[in-house]
This record gives sequence, C-alpha cells and structure tokens, in this order.
Amino acid sequence: MKQRWMLVMAALLFLLAGCQGNDWTVSVKTSPFYKEGTASSFAIAIQKDGKPASGLEVTAIFEMANMDHGQIVASLEEKEDGLYEGDVQLPMEGEWDVLLQIKDGNETIEKLVTLEVKRQDVAAMINGMAITTADVKFYQTRWQIEISSAMEAVKKKYRGEELNERISYWERQLNETAEPRSAVTRLIELHSMALLAEEKGYSVDEPVVDREVEKRKRQYEGSETARTLLRQYGESAFWEQERRYVRLVLLAQNVWNDMVEQVKNEHPDVTEAEMRFLAQKKYDELLVSQIDSLHIQLYLSEL
Repeated sequence: MKQRWMLVMAALLFLLAGCQGNDWTVSVKTSPFYKEGTASSFAIAIQKDGKPASGLEVTAIFEMANMDHGQIVASLEEKEDGLYEGDVQLPMEGEWDVLLQIKDGNETIEKLVTLEVKRQDVAAMINGMAITTADVKFYQTRWQIEISSAMEAVKKKYRGEELNERISYWERQLNETAEPRSAVTRLIELHSMALLAEEKGYSVDEPVVDREVEKRKRQYEGSETARTLLRQYGESAFWEQERRYVRLVLLAQNVWNDMVEQVKNEHPDVTEAEMRFLAQKKYDELLVSQIDSLHIQLYLSEL
C-alpha cells in the first residue's frame, strides 16, 4: 500500500499548497476500459482560470485502489486546446487511482482522480463511446434476417435467370455481413451520422421508435427464416437492441432528409432518380467529413 499512500499524499500536498493561486480544473472525457491485451484511451480536459490550458506536459500514473499491483505510467499528448489523451493497458477491471502530473513551464501541478474501470468486449470506440462485440453480433443477425427475408420474397416473385441474378446479389450481401469488419464499418457510419444529427439539434421521440419496432415485428412474423434466427439469438435481447438501432437509424434519416431538401432547392427540375443520386453524393461526402472529425479507435483483433 506504500505507493497508494504516496499518491494520496501527493494529491493532499497539492491541495494544501493551493496551486500557487491559480484555479486548475480537470475533467475526465474518456475513461479507459479493461480488455485483456488491449490498450484503451484515457482523455482529460484541463482548464486554468476557467480557460483551456494548452502547451502542458501531462503524465498519468495509474495505481489500483486498495491493492498493491504497482504503477502504470502513461504520457498524455495534447489533441486540441486543453484536451490531453493517451493509451493505457490496464491489467484488470476495478477502481483505479490516477495521479495526474501537469507541468506548466517551471510549475508542476498534481491532481488525483478515481476511475471505475469496467471490462468491455470492445470492437471500436467513437469519441469514447463503445461499439461492443455484442453490437456487432446483433448487427450481423439483423442483416441476416433482412437479407433472408428478402431472398424468400424474391423466390416467390421471380423465376429463371432473373431469379438467379437476384439471389446471387443477396448471397453476396449475406457473405459481406458475415465479415465482422464490414459490420463494424457500417455501425461506425451509422453512429457517426446519428451523432451529427444530434449536433444539428435533432432528436427522436420514443413513440416513433415504438411504431418502427412494431412495424419490424410484423414484418419478421411473415418470414420463417426470420423467426428461426430470432429464436436462436434470443427474442428479448434482440428487440432490446433493435430499439437502440432504430433510434440511430431515425436520427441518421434526418441528415439524409436534409440532403434531399438541399438538392431539391439547388436543382428543382431534376428527376427523382437524379435527386436521389445527388443527395446520396452529398450524404457520402458529409459522412467522410464527419468521420474525419471524430476520434475513432478499432479493436478488431479478437473478432
């Protein structure tokens, strides 16, 4: 316990010293998680006298609370004004004390924060929000249901060469959804545009989500393959995650609608097909820009 005592004493000494008259505040923006053999992100925002503090040298010393497992040291780099981030690989979940050593020229400030580190099977992180392996499995199952239902409908409607072409298309889609990296990519795209929609002030009412979920339930009831896949996945767990998925889709739909309106205003005489093409082009360009603006980390080695 000697090291923990030293961390606590260092923080107490800092508080007693009063930080030489300056008002320093630290807030945790991204808390690390535990995943065996995987480093995760730790990010903090530092302010001095109420303003983002830039140009600092920041070191984070991790020590597990109430246990003597040694210290883990990570250097944090400034990503934007006052925001410092670094990766740390922690050996277990639980409560961790973090002593932050902040060097501002000749002045060194120390702050102590406590984190509750949780185990996560993470596939990706977007601005500190996790896309888990469970999310990936749900997405794959969902699209298996959608594609299998579409294939059932195609078999009822078409015959001969046209049927073969359409089945071949859906089989390629089915193979793509079986690849975890493809599923993660699509989930990142969806989350990114949902975040953009929220930045634009859009929201989704729960009754709207309810109606959309009920619509999907009725749709799946008519497909034997869908019913089988739902039973295998677990119906209760599937519909719980479907609600979250539907909310993301509805948020992203608002951004798509904005692109459609822009095209209609800029090109009032285009055909429906041309309008959709131009709107899709705008949407894709916006998606690339949005993804570039986010902090995205991938953890795909175990998928």
